[in-house]
Amino acid sequence: METLQALQAQVLQLQKDNERYRCMEKCSSQLKETSEKASINCQNKFPEGISSCQLYLSSPTYRLVGKGKVHNTSGDLLHHRPLPDGHLKVSVDVVLDKEALLPIPDIVSETTLLRDAIGSFVAWPLDLIFIDDETPTKPASKDQGILRHNESVASQKEVFAQGSQQLSQKIGSRQKNKRDLPVTSLPKKRAFVPRYQISLETLVDSSDMATAGAIRSLDMEEDIFGYSCTETIGKEDLEHIFRHQELGVGVIHTYIRFLYDNFMRGNDQLSNRFRFVSSSLVNKALICREPDSCREYLVKRFMASSTNNLYLWPYNSGCHWLLLAIDPLKEVVYFLNSIDGEWTNYPDMKQLVDTSIKVFRSQRQARVPRTKSSNITWIKVQCPLQRNGIDCGYFVMRFMREIINMNQIEIPITYFDEYKCAHYTRLQLEQIKEELCQYFIEKRLLSI
Repeated sequence: METLQALQAQVLQLQKDNERYRCMEKCSSQLKETSEKASINCQNKFPEGISSCQLYLSSPTYRLVGKGKVHNTSGDLLHHRPLPDGHLKVSVDVVLDKEALLPIPDIVSETTLLRDAIGSFVAWPLDLIFIDDETPTKPASKDQGILRHNESVASQKEVFAQGSQQLSQKIGSRQKNKRDLPVTSLPKKRAFVPRYQISLETLVDSSDMATAGAIRSLDMEEDIFGYSCTETIGKEDLEHIFRHQELGVGVIHTYIRFLYDNFMRGNDQLSNRFRFVSSSLVNKALICREPDSCREYLVKRFMASSTNNLYLWPYNSGCHWLLLAIDPLKEVVYFLNSIDGEWTNYPDMKQLVDTSIKVFRSQRQARVPRTKSSNITWIKVQCPLQRNGIDCGYFVMRFMREIINMNQIEIPITYFDEYKCAHYTRLQLEQIKEELCQYFIEKRLLSI
């Protein structure tokens, strides 16, 4: 009888959830009219005025992260700005997850963590706010959360129908005094949510970067490329990330700065082992126009090391990115090309590298066997290959990350076992974009 009563209570709870889903379905049909009307209709599920609420996040798992008060007032502003569509203003009172990030970073206080927003107002998604007397829908399992804002109303109704059917079967089997069999369900595949890309895009739209021609500057220390410089990032560069389009040198160099700050800074082993070559000083156009200056820069870069180093050089041939990893002391060049081309397709680049290594050899007065005096080793690495014409820049960034992460001077011909694959998935490339966008946010490059 106790078990039966418990199951009946669960059925009642599911019925309540069903009512909520019907309300959501009604709201979603209204959302199709206009975004302005949709925002008003969704706010109707909250009492007008100020109400105590629970704050949830859906990524990486669906969970309660804090408590506060939702301010449902028509025409309400956040820091003198209109609220984003589908959001309400909330004040944060209690934080339950200290590592939780704000759904939209606060550009005024430059806050990204929820714990830093206690006592202040932030924008919060409508579907992740629950009034205290509401019971939010829980994930299907402890280990995997359901990303509710990515679920359609139809899929939510399907979850309810499946749950009701399973409970009815359990009650029937109890009444027939049959032994219950363990119910196993396949884990749901969680959809990837590019939260940092979404947050950064919101910041761009809320800053002066929303206007054409606006730029941001990022200082590049001397240790990164061998000279101090400033990298400029424009709105177009960020749009290329958001839209997954071809990347320019500014984005590639920003990711190099990310690798330096997050992997190499403070780590003598990595910083002494890996170096970078600037794509602004050595590229297809400059090799053809100013080959001497390109060679001088490479030789000077090689001379800066006294131990075995691997120089990572993202090379732009004019319409394609590839990666060269050069060990000047061993006179070995690793060639990583995501379109499976040969280095012979880039004769100007190969001649520059070979000449620079020979000059470097001469300047350090190295003794080389006659059999190798003119034979610099080039190795074509069997790296993952792209399947379209725009992913080359993303592949090069991931190549550099994996090489540094493996902490090896020598790159296997068949690539690292830990990362070996025929092609990178879209998710693997999205992870690189997320790191980039998170770095932009943490560096506060979009502050106003």
